[in-house]
Amino acid sequence: MRSKLSLGVLIIVLGAGLCWGAPPPTDTQTMETIQSKLDHAKLDHHGSVHVTVAGGVATLTGTVDNLGSKLDAESAARKARGVTQVIDNVRVGTASDAQVLEQARHEIIMYYAYTIFDNVELAAHNGTLMVAGQVTEPFKKNDIGRILERVNGVAVLDNNLEVLPLSSFDNRLRLQVARAIYGDPNFVNYANLARPPIHIIVNNGNVTLEGVVANSFDKTKANMDALHAGLSFSVVDHLQVENHTS
Repeated sequence: MRSKLSLGVLIIVLGAGLCWGAPPPTDTQTMETIQSKLDHAKLDHHGSVHVTVAGGVATLTGTVDNLGSKLDAESAARKARGVTQVIDNVRVGTASDAQVLEQARHEIIMYYAYTIFDNVELAAHNGTLMVAGQVTEPFKKNDIGRILERVNGVAVLDNNLEVLPLSSFDNRLRLQVARAIYGDPNFVNYANLARPPIHIIVNNGNVTLEGVVANSFDKTKANMDALHAGLSFSVVDHLQVENHTS
């Protein structure tokens, strides 16, 4: 019995010794591993990334069309065995501010969790996309960040979205104000839209109306409906009027 136990211990020790004694990969092997990971991530669909490895330092060069792809390349390199440092010199291709904003707004509208109780404001300047506003859940801020990283031309993402407090009182107030506004016969056309344009932001009992309405009458009426909904401590009207001549 003792000999069997000793043999088992010897096998374990020898096996561990083989693992500990495994030579580190060569720079060429590491480079091939990284290139395989880049190919698996389909980065060639978003540009061209090249990698060189010297002394365990991986250097990435090339151009991709969005920040998300640049981060994917860096992540792939960091995960490769034998890499001690990553130098990310990958550039993000340019796009006009108008193009960035158009695609970013489309992505926000299509985001499944974006509701009338959230408000996302976007601004773009020379490859930097600035995101402000409010969302009701932490996961929405994270999701929106990941989505907007994939917008063509975005090299830097400045995500300043505020996550509103989790509050049962605020949730009740949101629903009450929404019913008051979208239950108003004057806003039937708005309520029937796939993306109703009046957004109701509630923060610790304070209501802010964001979005766009067709005319000044609708702006005034929405504010009155919110005020008469009750429960709120204050109502701030930031609604923009689409037709300034009305």
